[in-house]
Amino acid sequence: MMLKGSLQSLAGRRTRSAASAPNQAVSAPAMVPRSPSAAPGATPAASPSALRSSTLPGCRAPIVASRGSSPAPSWVCSAVNTLERVDTSVGRYRCHSRDGAIVDAVTEARDGKLIVRITADYSNVPGKAPKGPLQLHWGMFRASGSKWHHPKEAVPPDSALEAGGSGAMRTAMTWDARAGAWALRFEVPARLAPLHLAFALYQPELDKFDTPLRALHFCIPLGMSPGAPQVLGASVVSVTPGGDPRDASCAVNFAVFSRHATSVQLCLVRVKGPSAERNGVAPGVLQGQSVLEIMLDPLTHRTGDVWHICVHGLKDLETLCWAWRADGEILWENGKRFHPGFMLCDPYATRAVPVLLPEGAHKAAPRLPPAGAGGTGGEPVLLGSLSAFVQPAFDWQGFHQAVRGGQSRVKPLEEGVVVEVDVGSFTSGPEAEASVPPEHRGKYLGVLDRLDSLKAVGATTVLLSPVTLGAPSLSGRSPLSLLSPDTAYAVGGPLAAAEELKTLIRGLHQAGMEVLMQVEFCVTAEGGDASAGRLQGLRGLDHAVYYRDGLDAPVLNCGHPVVRKLVVDSLRHWAGEYRVEGFCVRSAENIAQDKFGSVLDNPPLAEELCGDPLLRNLKLVAAVGNPALLPRQAERGFPHWGLWLQLNDRFTSDLSNYLAASSRGQLSNVATRLTGSADLFSARWDAGLPGGLAVGRRPAFGLNAVAPLGDKALPEHLADVYFGGDQIRANAVARSLLVAQFVSAGQPLVAASTAAAPGMAALMAALSAVRRGYRPLLCPPSLTSPDRELTWHSPYGSGEPDWTGANPDPYANVLVLTVGGGPARPGHMIGLVINPQSEAYTVTLPRPPPGSVWRLLVDTARPVPTVQAPGSASLGTVLADQGSYGIGSYATILMDAVPQAGAASPPPSAGPSRAGTPPAGYGAAPSGRRP
Repeated sequence: MMLKGSLQSLAGRRTRSAASAPNQAVSAPAMVPRSPSAAPGATPAASPSALRSSTLPGCRAPIVASRGSSPAPSWVCSAVNTLERVDTSVGRYRCHSRDGAIVDAVTEARDGKLIVRITADYSNVPGKAPKGPLQLHWGMFRASGSKWHHPKEAVPPDSALEAGGSGAMRTAMTWDARAGAWALRFEVPARLAPLHLAFALYQPELDKFDTPLRALHFCIPLGMSPGAPQVLGASVVSVTPGGDPRDASCAVNFAVFSRHATSVQLCLVRVKGPSAERNGVAPGVLQGQSVLEIMLDPLTHRTGDVWHICVHGLKDLETLCWAWRADGEILWENGKRFHPGFMLCDPYATRAVPVLLPEGAHKAAPRLPPAGAGGTGGEPVLLGSLSAFVQPAFDWQGFHQAVRGGQSRVKPLEEGVVVEVDVGSFTSGPEAEASVPPEHRGKYLGVLDRLDSLKAVGATTVLLSPVTLGAPSLSGRSPLSLLSPDTAYAVGGPLAAAEELKTLIRGLHQAGMEVLMQVEFCVTAEGGDASAGRLQGLRGLDHAVYYRDGLDAPVLNCGHPVVRKLVVDSLRHWAGEYRVEGFCVRSAENIAQDKFGSVLDNPPLAEELCGDPLLRNLKLVAAVGNPALLPRQAERGFPHWGLWLQLNDRFTSDLSNYLAASSRGQLSNVATRLTGSADLFSARWDAGLPGGLAVGRRPAFGLNAVAPLGDKALPEHLADVYFGGDQIRANAVARSLLVAQFVSAGQPLVAASTAAAPGMAALMAALSAVRRGYRPLLCPPSLTSPDRELTWHSPYGSGEPDWTGANPDPYANVLVLTVGGGPARPGHMIGLVINPQSEAYTVTLPRPPPGSVWRLLVDTARPVPTVQAPGSASLGTVLADQGSYGIGSYATILMDAVPQAGAASPPPSAGPSRAGTPPAGYGAAPSGRRP
């Protein structure tokens, strides 16, 4: 039986001649692609640079320059990374044999055939020249190098199967006097491609084989080329136009890293289009139709640790997917976890889609996947999709950046109000029913349906919860592909995910909001040896390089140079193609460790990211999950070089301890957090700190959150963690914590679910308005700004605040702060009072500036008034009693000073509170600034 199948049908099954037998030799080595300057014995030469292309605008399928064709037109090859012309019809290869012969092979595509001419020249080694006729010991293979085939149309005359049962064909070569070499010509039907022609030279009189220097057989690729290792993933190398763009074909280079694999196969899978009948296939899953697998010869298709191949004549890339199989040693102590039964998603796939494989998809696999391990029995597998190369270029309509006031610019950090949006929960549930149509619920486009709710609370930046393609894991939901958008959030199916995510980002930019993406480079959804996770990508390609074994599950080995490159490339991809303004790196402590897990003062990946020419001007936020894994016991936070922002976990813990846990002795810590966390963000050039930790940052480099990242609303979080389900108390504390976020130096970070909680949206809108009006006071450009004066007061009206918690009176724990404008802004002042106690308290108010009175802006124990703008008459109410105020339990009040009508100065303080006279020693001194 002859080899059947073509790239168009992808019906590539392993067949063999009825008379053939399995070849007992190992897979064949490379024939070096020949060039005029090629030196004998050189390593395989790379094909022309195959840079990854972006979309090819205006066509469904890309287009490959064949022999004699003109360069591809600009409407096809407008992408800067796509080569316009590569002549793929002729291939030249050269290699030296063990006996010193120069073995040349020339392949040419002509009239539906692949013409192969092989010559062996022994003129340089006359002492080892054949004593008689020379024969070629040969066979062809596609999916398995251990099984050779001999298609009848390709067998030269006077050929015979080798009698020893090796499965090889032997054909006599002829002497070419003009070339001075032995020669043989093959004519292989082009429809059989892609396949390899493997051979060795045989001298029957001596019963001797002449083979390459490093392997048992020479190997020539037919219908494909060795490819190039320079760009990992899939890259369009060349395009050939037809009369109709849909008839275009292309050459695609595939490259993947695997240092420890001993064999690699490329799997091409044709899937049904988005409009095809589903026939019981689950929504969001594509149906595979046919599979073609190509074994990569380790010398022809490997350069260093990169396996690569360029396949020609591919059509209709929109419905074409690819994956890899990798085989090698399984050594637990060395971290090797190979199994050739699994199809593995390319780590550099920019579109990854779940595909239900057709029946018989694993027939070409050396071994079947283990029973119940996934990928069999109707469970989809994750494959890379080539659709990215043929989808029309996305129209950003000028909103590739956030636009405000008709200008496109990055917002200053001090203006930031960050709202975390989880696509799934934000677009579903009771809050979303009124504005999100059913088809958009749980989808990217549903976020735009609720855009007004984000505007209403004053959001300037949207922090998208992870939208990289992921799956459930031990830590919640973890990534599977670092460069692909999650297809579960796409209305139009897996192939529409990228366009719909870009539509979401464009809509947010149009509304004047910046977009940050949450990313994670720690635990992935592949799981570990103790979990039920299957090999789906990195772990099956080279676990020993990509992962470092952790306590519960393997973690990405971000200290390894290969993984560092993958991380940098992934962020460059998201920033360049999706136009986001920055990233929030979850579990950022993992990128502060070397490949052995040791914590570094100057981790190279963190430094490379903030110094990368394409990333350094973006906002990079470190969200640390375990501070114990940071350098210097997290004394200075995440290594930052003055460029990284940081999720201020100390703000979270100190404010929660003060308000939710009602801990005593927290006033000093709370004061540090409200004023910008100088312990983290001020410069400190002492104690031998490296520059990456010693340099200072502005207060706005801190993102102040009061709950972990996630879609759980703050009141719900507090009720679960602190109050045993007491929702009333949780609601009260949550409102006070929200005020603390907005009046602190730094950027408030609030979950969209918190803003949607009862009463929180109005409060957040009021606080956003106050923050805009008093930004120089609340979020100054530096920790030592002369434009504001901080004064801390005793709740009794005199004396120092109880910084140490020594005062037994619980109401000594009430915080009273005024922030004045200093000489630059006389009369400007904000007042803040926080009561962390379970009982109401009448606090003594500090004096406002001369000629001013206190106006109540927010009292979290009362309904929030409608806010227009600070300074307007409609904002807040002037307090009737300027000396004292009855503040509710777990409540916070916010005041500002406004001119007093008809009076030169405000009324005097009303004296001590009704809680009683403070103990001796706590009321003798006047109010003062905190040291």
